[in-house]
Amino acid sequence: MDIEKSVIAKSTGQQEQNDMKPQDAVLFSVLLSGKKLSKKEANYREEEYNENTKSSQCCIKCKFNLADEKMCHVVEGEVNNDLGTSNYFSPKGDGMLPGDIVWEFVKKTGRKLKYEDGHVIEKGAEGFQCKDCKYYMYSHSCLLIKGSFEPEMSCGFIVKIGNGTIV
Repeated sequence: MDIEKSVIAKSTGQQEQNDMKPQDAVLFSVLLSGKKLSKKEANYREEEYNENTKSSQCCIKCKFNLADEKMCHVVEGEVNNDLGTSNYFSPKGDGMLPGDIVWEFVKKTGRKLKYEDGHVIEKGAEGFQCKDCKYYMYSHSCLLIKGSFEPEMSCGFIVKIGNGTIV
C-alpha cells in the first residue's frame, strides 16, 4: 500500500458516531492525556516480511499511521511502515476516522489540538488539502486545530467533505 492510499484510508469513509471501536477509544485517551502509548504498552512489533505469510496488518495499512513521518497517532516513536504493527492496528473502514475522533475530543473537552500536535504541513496532496476538509473554516481556521491555515495546507486529521460523521 503506498502513502497516498494511507492518506485516503484515514480521511474517507462512511460511519456513524456509534462506530467507535476500542482502538478509537485509545486515540481519544491519548488526546485526553497528551501522551502516546509506549511501544511496550501497545505491544508494537516488527514482523519479518515473508511472501508466504504476508501480514495484512502493518502500519502503512492502519488509519492511525502518518506514513511520511513514520509516526503513529497512538504509539510513540518512529514506526516501521511496512513491518510494524501493534495491538491498536485499525484498518480503513473499521471504526471512526481519526479526524472525527478528534472532533469528539473537541466537543467533549472544549479544547482544540495544539498546532504541532495536528501534524500540519504547508502543502497537502491534491484532493487532501484543508480546503477539502469538512473541519476547515474559510476564515482560515480549523475546528480541530489551533492556528491559521491556508487552503492548500493539510494535517494528520483531515476528513474529506462528505465522509465520516455528520458535523
